[in-house]
Amino acid sequence: MSKLIYFKRYLFVIDRLRSRPSSFNELQEYVMRKLENDDIDTNFEYSVRTFERDKKDITTLFGIAIQYDRKDKTYFIDETEIEDQSVTRMIDAFSIHHALQEGNKFSPSVFLEKRKSLGTEHIHGIIHAIQNHFILQFTHQKHWEDFSTQREVYPIAVKESQQRWYLIALDKKDEKVKTFGLDRISKLKITDTKYKPIAYNVEKEFRHAFGVLTNSPVEKVVLEFSWQQGNYIKTFPLHESQQILEENEEIVVVALYIHTTNDVLMELLKYGAAVKVLEPESLINTMKNKCLEMANLYV
Repeated sequence: MSKLIYFKRYLFVIDRLRSRPSSFNELQEYVMRKLENDDIDTNFEYSVRTFERDKKDITTLFGIAIQYDRKDKTYFIDETEIEDQSVTRMIDAFSIHHALQEGNKFSPSVFLEKRKSLGTEHIHGIIHAIQNHFILQFTHQKHWEDFSTQREVYPIAVKESQQRWYLIALDKKDEKVKTFGLDRISKLKITDTKYKPIAYNVEKEFRHAFGVLTNSPVEKVVLEFSWQQGNYIKTFPLHESQQILEENEEIVVVALYIHTTNDVLMELLKYGAAVKVLEPESLINTMKNKCLEMANLYV
């Protein structure tokens, strides 16, 4: 049996137990059916012994512990205990990919967003450079400038934000950590020149970032949403720091602890009259001025 089949089997087990607790018989039936749908030879028995091996491998490979509820006699996965979010995203991507394959076997039933981020072809090379501490060279052009610049950087990490990917790197020219949109990078070259690892905690530095900008103070932002929009915000939080302060039949009030950058302003403007800024005063004034500018366009 190939390694790919083992890998798919692990992901089928994870996919099932993330969605709902299952007895071994339910899990066995699910895994065998999924393998058959993938036209994979299932001329073997998915036994309890095989499942126990899979459990150990899943813990080793993905850091996911499969637990057993003795009362209900079911296996389950506690989502809150999965610390590595990249693992969750990878599994989600596999589930979506597999659903697309199954759904479109007979007729198109899933339609994807045609708009996609540019520059993702650079990700593999950049990660290789980060892991091996190779200096990167590339041409970079900002959205608001009509000229490009040559950059030589020490890559630190890649970060996703708003369906775009960014390189976080130390610019060799001024020794400052900067973010570069991958869609603005061209002529990427991975040099054979190595650099010493950089002491920079990306998670800590971007903990309060909304997007990739951190060039403003961290503030408590309090927002009042309409009841309808508030329900959406509850199921898809604006930021990991989001807390619900008040909720009734008319409004939902939330608090965020974030850098109040232009990214925040642009996000709030898209909600129109469905959101009102309650704090801080500086953001209230900025929103007022921007709304007046927009209104003047239609005078």
